[in-house]
Amino acid sequence: MNKDLLISPIIADCIYYAVSGVSDVQFIQTTGCPACSGPLISHDLKKRRFSTIKTDTGVTHVYVYIKRFHCRDCGQLCYADAPFYENSRFGSPIIDLCLVLSRSYSYSYTSHILDQLGIVIDRGTVRKIAQRYDHPVKVVDLYGIQLPSSILALSTLGMKSAQSGPLSGSDVLLACGFPEPI
Repeated sequence: MNKDLLISPIIADCIYYAVSGVSDVQFIQTTGCPACSGPLISHDLKKRRFSTIKTDTGVTHVYVYIKRFHCRDCGQLCYADAPFYENSRFGSPIIDLCLVLSRSYSYSYTSHILDQLGIVIDRGTVRKIAQRYDHPVKVVDLYGIQLPSSILALSTLGMKSAQSGPLSGSDVLLACGFPEPI
């Protein structure tokens, strides 16, 4: 049995642009205090890992920045809207990609495919993601491989930003399928 899935370089490039294109994007808008809907005051920007990718120079972490706020009424610390699922260590497109692949392949083989695509996630983490998240994911079949539509939308956004300038947090949220911030 052939251990490697034949993956088109177009797919690998698409995923690379999707994942690396969000590097250093700032998410600074929020819909309000989740506890009491009170007024918020700015606190700071927190650096958060979006994904880990393989590059020519080795393994690289892709980080985004998420603004934190304090609520004036209840004092709760809250975060700006960002493309992360609750209790996740990776961005939502990475979680979606793990889910889509793990529904068709074993956890070990899913990790191997992700490695071929340049994303570093071990088998145990793929298993935890598949067990923790079970939401439906919109998929697109591309050259025989099912990919989340959020990956394709982010890839398109990343390629456009390479020509026009840095991405905005609200554009990334829309591409990832999150509601538009107010």
